[in-house]
Amino acid sequence: MVQRTLVHRLAVGDMVIDARMDSRRNHRCRPRVAAVVCVAGLVAAASLIGAANRVAAQVPIATDQVPAPQSATDSVGNRSTESPAPPAGDAGETNAGETVVDQPATGQPSRTRSGERTLQYWASQLSHERYLRRQSARRHLIDGGLESIPVLRDMLDAGDLETVENVISILAKVAEDEPPWQKDGALATLESIAETSFGTKATLAESTLQSFAETRGREARVQLADAGIFVGTETVALASRSSPREIVRIDSQFNGDRDVLAWLRWIREIDFVVIEATEATSDILGAVMKMPDLATLVIVDCQLTPGAVQAMQTRARLDTIELRYVRLNEDLLTELSQVRLRDALHLMGTGVSEQRAERLRVEMPGLEITLRRGGFLGVMCQTTLQDTCEVSQVTPGSGAADAGLQAGDVVIRIDDVKITRFDDLQRQINTHIPGDEIAIRYRRGEAVFDTTATLKKQRTP
Repeated sequence: MVQRTLVHRLAVGDMVIDARMDSRRNHRCRPRVAAVVCVAGLVAAASLIGAANRVAAQVPIATDQVPAPQSATDSVGNRSTESPAPPAGDAGETNAGETVVDQPATGQPSRTRSGERTLQYWASQLSHERYLRRQSARRHLIDGGLESIPVLRDMLDAGDLETVENVISILAKVAEDEPPWQKDGALATLESIAETSFGTKATLAESTLQSFAETRGREARVQLADAGIFVGTETVALASRSSPREIVRIDSQFNGDRDVLAWLRWIREIDFVVIEATEATSDILGAVMKMPDLATLVIVDCQLTPGAVQAMQTRARLDTIELRYVRLNEDLLTELSQVRLRDALHLMGTGVSEQRAERLRVEMPGLEITLRRGGFLGVMCQTTLQDTCEVSQVTPGSGAADAGLQAGDVVIRIDDVKITRFDDLQRQINTHIPGDEIAIRYRRGEAVFDTTATLKKQRTP
């Protein structure tokens, strides 16, 4: 408009000048003078137009921006036609009504941790009518990690079925990133929901926990193996009887990483644990007691502390404990009597006297309590109908193997005691300690032989 006005005024001025010149000059020079004046006027106009353009380029042109109304859900679950605009850098609405998430120049989604107000906002969007908005809310709440848990718990109590499903799914995702030693996190929240809720909430939480446990169980085996803890099938002895079974064994191969022990709680369907030739600390025993299916604990050639025995007391129930070559004093025996056992306590090479074992039977009524001094011959026998003790298996490297006993031999006597069944042999061996020599008479076929064997300690294979 400024440019047009200037041009118009100059054009009018030219005409005025031209008109004044018409009154002074004769008719013959009028066309030439008018042309010169018009050219001069056009040059001046062009200069003024250029100046006007430069001024106009420096003046910003303001335009009004009006945000489009959005739909949201209020605190009681009612739909409203308007909602607060999403925080800057989080999400906006396209013309088609789709929710989009801002991304940095790299093209990767922004994963900055949101503040408390932002997390509350995104929690309220879990029940939004648009699918993409709900998905955007899920991503922000998962990124919020532990900070998202309080607002998610609030939504769990106030939301509809779809919101409940979203909340539990988000908690499961957050729990996946938690270390196994995390105490107050998403996993603990899911466990609380499963225990204290009812109906759909409890069912969804229990199903999620079961799936989560399967995934963690597979990862636990890898983590424990990397730390030197054996998880697998092995032939083990319990109360002088050996059999193959799936076990967890913690021995001198363990690298000592206490954090790794937290993975034991995810080992399921294994009820047998052996701790051997290492320090049986309260940390180790405390982690073992959290194994969900633990029933039998064997501790071999370890130093035991009162704190470690107190860790055993945290278990609601164990079936059997065997302590083998673990020195027990009065303090340890007092703590041991407080452990909740269901079936048996086997003591081998512990230094406990028969009189103290009798007192222990009074303190722990209903249990089978066996006492052995620790000598180990290394044979398994089967009792036949003829009341004989026939050797069925000889442990490699044992005193029996060194003495030349073989499967099929029939043990007749040990020292001066007649042997007619395996129980007789066990009672006689149990009166000896490792290093003692015993005399053995046995029959092989029709021939009878005498030999001596040096008893050793019983080891796991």
